[in-house]
Amino acid sequence: MGCCSKKKPEQMDKLIKDSFDEGNKDNSITDDNDQKIDNEDVEKEPERTSGKKLCYDDFIPLKLLGTGSFGRVLLVRKKSNKKLYAMKILLKSFIKQRHQEEHTKTERDLMVSINCPFVMNINYAFQDEIQLYLITDFMQGGDMFFHLHEKGSFQRETTKFYLIELVLALESLHKHNMIYRDLKPENILMDSEGHIKITDFGLSKILPDMNDKTFTLCGTPQYIAPELLYRQGYTKAIDWWSLGCVFYEMLTGCLPFSIPRGGKISHKIFEAPIRITKNINKIEEDLLKRLLCVDPKNRIGNGTRDAEEVKEHPYFQGVKWDEYVKKKIKVPFKPQLKNDLDLSYFDRAFTDEPVDTKQMVPRSRVQSDYYGFTYYGNSQQTDINKLAPRNDNEVINDVNDEREEE
Repeated sequence: MGCCSKKKPEQMDKLIKDSFDEGNKDNSITDDNDQKIDNEDVEKEPERTSGKKLCYDDFIPLKLLGTGSFGRVLLVRKKSNKKLYAMKILLKSFIKQRHQEEHTKTERDLMVSINCPFVMNINYAFQDEIQLYLITDFMQGGDMFFHLHEKGSFQRETTKFYLIELVLALESLHKHNMIYRDLKPENILMDSEGHIKITDFGLSKILPDMNDKTFTLCGTPQYIAPELLYRQGYTKAIDWWSLGCVFYEMLTGCLPFSIPRGGKISHKIFEAPIRITKNINKIEEDLLKRLLCVDPKNRIGNGTRDAEEVKEHPYFQGVKWDEYVKKKIKVPFKPQLKNDLDLSYFDRAFTDEPVDTKQMVPRSRVQSDYYGFTYYGNSQQTDINKLAPRNDNEVINDVNDEREEE
């Protein structure tokens, strides 16, 4: 794929659908929830003390921020504390039709478990008969895709700043036995202060052991690692490959490999050396080549030391990692915002649309309760393993059905 354009890829190009191991995801959910979100800043919920459950009517919908195959994301204000949040709304009937129950559960579990300043956290999760709701921080600075297409590419120091925060984000996920599997600019959001967080964990995988391999063919074509195509299993090393793609894109405004949109991805695509432009220095070139190493065994970060190996590369020499974690390093770019409702960094194709949030679904299609989905700060249901697993044949049949629709 060539240089960045102003238009986002079509939705059908977003993901390579699951086709192998999704049926085993039920067994991949671990109890590794020892590190919880810091809830000191979450207000005491009157709904919990009074016995009333949180619901959609506890929020005021303000604007549509985005839509996708998953559902919609709204900007909302919580009535009780007047704070702004992003509300992700998922239609239960669509989740069931697309066999996405386990993806949805993984996304919710992951955002509850991780405590990292550069990974999107969850404030609340609840449901009604028709829809699921995930309430997260409102990232007013928009996504990296928006900024890359506005600027073309980033300056060297800006790229390094974002890359450091991304390394810390992946390090946190990997320490919790999680493979992200969909790192790309659209999934990197910026807050009003200029710091970033990765989001959208619908394709993430939680492994019993980080040395285990997984086999699902999934991800966004322009950022997937070549070993996924061999269908012999892959490890967390795929995340470091995707980081290399994002690194190259931040430096140049282009993708490192030419992936045909809607076409078949061949291993030959990755045999061509990446183009090193004049603005890439020798240290940046070395890190790029080590991240974009076709053989995952030789890729930086692949070993047991994971992010530590990446952090020791000369590119990061002198970086005060603890200072970045504490957000004490001056940001290279702070979004210019007029007020807390300024949506300058969001696509007007979405924000100009009316906020239509109510789904009229026949009673026959109303879905059952998703046990364990509810989450209010530090309060959650205990039964989190009751979503029915899928077998491989169901997954493969679903993929074939989608191809016929396309």
